[in-house]
Amino acid sequence: MRLIENQEFTTFHDRGGGFYHDLHFKKCKFLSSSISITEDPTQRSVVRNVALERCRVHGSSVRCAIVEDTVVDGLQTANLLQAWGTLFRRVTLKGKVGRLMITPLVSPQHLNTPLQQTFDDEREAYYAGMDDFALDISQAEAVELEITGIPARLIKRDVETQAVVTRQAALSGEWRELEHVQGTEFGVGIQQLLKGEGGTDDMVLVAHKRSRNFKELLAGIEELRAAGVALPD
Repeated sequence: MRLIENQEFTTFHDRGGGFYHDLHFKKCKFLSSSISITEDPTQRSVVRNVALERCRVHGSSVRCAIVEDTVVDGLQTANLLQAWGTLFRRVTLKGKVGRLMITPLVSPQHLNTPLQQTFDDEREAYYAGMDDFALDISQAEAVELEITGIPARLIKRDVETQAVVTRQAALSGEWRELEHVQGTEFGVGIQQLLKGEGGTDDMVLVAHKRSRNFKELLAGIEELRAAGVALPD
């Protein structure tokens, strides 16, 4: 694996079709950059066997890439890092992490379009055939971590701070009366699940360990489990 240390990458924009493999980025900075900017599913860039260790990201994004056999160990984000339409397999997120959002959307402007449906069909087929795991967040200490589009069965998690809610259980509506759920990000997430916006029948809710609201989020998970809305684990 090639070590790349203390380097800065600025305005790097991969337009799809790239292949990045066997790389170890240590204490690197990624500024105003993006990978796999494409609206063609056949032109997804591939990231495989890559490690990011104590790196920093500012004004950048991950687009419709395929990321496999990758470890992110510590990631500082200046703002929200978004992964749009990205596919994951055996990807581990651990250590202190900033703000990260994973969504199946290619972009907000493609919501409910034939293009989005094409990517959704590919995503469903990709995860349906997976027998190991897509994402391991069990050791992640995040400021914010929102994940949609990945079936909960494919996410390794810390059961104390990360819970699974199914659409079927959420239909009961009991979560609407829970003190630490209604009006919080958990409530918003469950509403999106019921509307089918995440593209799956379940989702993982995370009490972010580095969030100022960690205790409240943890109380929300406990309430959801007690009400039978989240799986008991």
